[in-house]
Amino acid sequence: LAGLLRKTTSLVGLAVCEGPPESLRVSYTKILDVLEQIPKNAAYSKYIEWITNEKWDCFACSALCLDGSSHPHLLLVQMLSPQGCLP
Repeated sequence: LAGLLRKTTSLVGLAVCEGPPESLRVSYTKILDVLEQIPKNAAYSKYIEWITNEKWDCFACSALCLDGSSHPHLLLVQMLSPQGCLP
């Protein structure tokens, strides 16, 4: 198991994702696909759809703005956090 984990992110115990942007795109797409099965007038559906789109927009914008000194792994941790995208 130790061979599968890296410490390059300084976050000990987390496996390094091979394609973070693609993984997030797939996850957010799956969430939106499931929401299509829930009635559109359900508050839960509207709220989760809003949060998912907000996080994806924030990630997409931030990923375009990353420079060589940025730490994309911190951006991914932030995207996956319950608080979402922080300024």
